Amino acid sequence: MDTILKNRKTVSSKASLALLTLLLLVWLAAPAQAIIYWSNKDGSADSFDWSNGGSDNGLFGDPNVAGNTFIFFPSNFRAESVNGVADIVSDRMEVTLTAKPGSAITGIRITEYGDYGILSQGLVSASGTMFLTNLSEFEVRHSDFNSDPASPISSGFGSWSAEVAVDNIEWSQLKLVLDNNLMAISMPGSVAFIEKKIMGSAVSVEIIPEPATMVLLGIGSLIIFNGKNKHTK
Repeated sequence: MDTILKNRKTVSSKASLALLTLLLLVWLAAPAQAIIYWSNKDGSADSFDWSNGGSDNGLFGDPNVAGNTFIFFPSNFRAESVNGVADIVSDRMEVTLTAKPGSAITGIRITEYGDYGILSQGLVSASGTMFLTNLSEFEVRHSDFNSDPASPISSGFGSWSAEVAVDNIEWSQLKLVLDNNLMAISMPGSVAFIEKKIMGSAVSVEIIPEPATMVLLGIGSLIIFNGKNKHTK
């Protein structure tokens, strides 16, 4: 009897994962929507200017800017499945970044935080991909989110985080696009949800400028120089 129940649970989990994948493919095939611009869609930070910032569905909200980092506090970025009805919530953010004169952007790092819960049986998933396009001389880089716990999550309640980064680019102007997906699926009589945190730094987009790299190189050179002098003496 225990073996039969275990097999049924395994089949249910595989079927849920297959449905989760199908939902994502259907969403990816949907036509793009008109962008909803941030209230501060154009502006200037410490080491770069930005323009035409916004997202397809407005779920990220408007960013606060601290130094060279965009900080978002999404208030309704949540997928919830009740009694077997699957849910997928997605948004695509984009913004053009231009380094200050005489500088360059050497990398971008995005971190996200959220909560999840599964009551009885279900699956939840957080995923996303960052795309960077060099607007000065055409080149494209992309990278997928790494999440903790790894998605899909199949039981319990807790917090999740995800991070994606692209570095070693040294570009003067680029377009950043972030695709973000939250998915939840439950079995009949079950509830599953996943969301981005409302409080704290739910989503941060850190732009890494060239001057920061130059400072690190300068410190390294100073240590080597002092070491050589000491050795000579």
